[in-house]
Amino acid sequence: MSMKDFSILPAFLQDALKRLGITTPTPIQAQAIEPAMQGRDVLGTAQTGTGKTFAFLLPILSRMEKEDGGAALILSPTRELAQQTYEALHELVGKDPRFTSALIIGGDNIDRQFVKLARHPRFIIATPGRVIDHMNRKTIDLSDVRYFVLDETDRMLDMGFRDDIQTIAYILPEENKQTLLFSATMPKEITGLAAQYLKEPVRVKIGSVTSTVDLVSQEIICMGVREKLPQLVHELNTRKGSVLVFVRTKHGADRLAKQLKMYGIKANAIHGDLRQNRRQQVMDAFRNGTLRVLVATDVAARGIDVPHIGHVINYDLPQCPEDYIHRIGRTGRAGSVGCAVSFIAGDEDKWREISEVAQFSTPVKLVEKTNDPLPEPKFVPQEEGRSRRGRANTLRRGEATRRARELLESGEVDLPQNPAPARAPRVILATDKLDVPAAPRRLSRRENSPKQAERHAPHKKRTAPQQPQKQAGKTRFGGHNVARVGASKRALNRRRAQENRQQAAPKKGGLKNFVKKAFSKLFGRKKKK
Repeated sequence: MSMKDFSILPAFLQDALKRLGITTPTPIQAQAIEPAMQGRDVLGTAQTGTGKTFAFLLPILSRMEKEDGGAALILSPTRELAQQTYEALHELVGKDPRFTSALIIGGDNIDRQFVKLARHPRFIIATPGRVIDHMNRKTIDLSDVRYFVLDETDRMLDMGFRDDIQTIAYILPEENKQTLLFSATMPKEITGLAAQYLKEPVRVKIGSVTSTVDLVSQEIICMGVREKLPQLVHELNTRKGSVLVFVRTKHGADRLAKQLKMYGIKANAIHGDLRQNRRQQVMDAFRNGTLRVLVATDVAARGIDVPHIGHVINYDLPQCPEDYIHRIGRTGRAGSVGCAVSFIAGDEDKWREISEVAQFSTPVKLVEKTNDPLPEPKFVPQEEGRSRRGRANTLRRGEATRRARELLESGEVDLPQNPAPARAPRVILATDKLDVPAAPRRLSRRENSPKQAERHAPHKKRTAPQQPQKQAGKTRFGGHNVARVGASKRALNRRRAQENRQQAAPKKGGLKNFVKKAFSKLFGRKKKK
């Protein structure tokens, strides 16, 4: 039995749904809300994007309105999905003091979570790992939990949260507890978990749990490994709308996002290693259309609930067929048509396995690869420059600046340009190489003298004073030989002493005259005295 409208809900929820523009329940809501309002356990399976969040929030809020106490614990596999559930709850109840809530996820401020948990909120929306952390710190009280919700259970098991789920479920009270389990697929692990925690559940099944969304057209392109990046750039340049690109590893997501930025494509990466505030910034930019291309890993796939995603590109094929279903389920939501493209580069066996398990309801198109080479890079990310540790360098800083100026002059990049501040002309001292006159230095009083001016001349090596060459026949030292300009002081003194000795040497036949003069001077002075 399924309901056709929301008339069985309380008036405040009907008003909230009208305010959100929701008038008709989705198939999963039509079959799950009524038995959940009766207090029965529910095991629901449906494709992603079919309204499973309201399928468990609406009946819990309806029952909580009539009860004085009781809390609800909602577990989600990723921080993004928990954040979306938290926002959906606030869209329904606003700031109603009867329905207090706390978002308990990793990467968020734990001190703020301590304060919220100390107030005993009625809704605890959390990830399994952070709940275990608070249990070890003894900062969370789960003794009053009456509603236990496991959202995207198959994904939580794939991420390794099985032991955490069992630990949390073990301490929850058994009496008057209602468990709601929702999943996109129904493997054997989910069936065993449902048999362990659910009591006579109502089975709600919408569509096939192993088939993909019918409104998603699927394409495959066979190519070599080195042809993947040129093909991806071609696909992004020829398609319109938001694109979600899936890769296998976190490092591969960061690297691919940087490569796409080099070719002028607005892209960013999201994975489990990003901090919560950074993840929130990236997701907000992707939701409001500021960011067109989002590169993600499988771990972050479940947290991406954006209705306007037009294309999903599997740059790397997933490890298991179930992940393929989760990936392409990100598009084709809310009745819109989507497209999923998969690159097959030497992993045909993996694609064959996906085809056998997924049971495609629509034929898959084989598209020919493009042979267009990569275009000229438009930008060079700063992380690609050479660092002191010797990383690879694509362009040097000078070349990157030159390239940026060329783009600005060509008009390809329109950025506000600030006028450059006036700079004083550079004074070049090496005037012997460049014919640029140097500005004269202002001399002090002491340096104004001729002798001090040469001594205090800046940037000039002190040498012996250069001797001007006089006319032939006479020199400063009385001879015809002149020392070369720039000779050392010792050489000049040696030349001067040699010339003095030549002048003082007696000439031939003049010894008597020399003696007479000497005696005359000596005895002449005595006679005068």
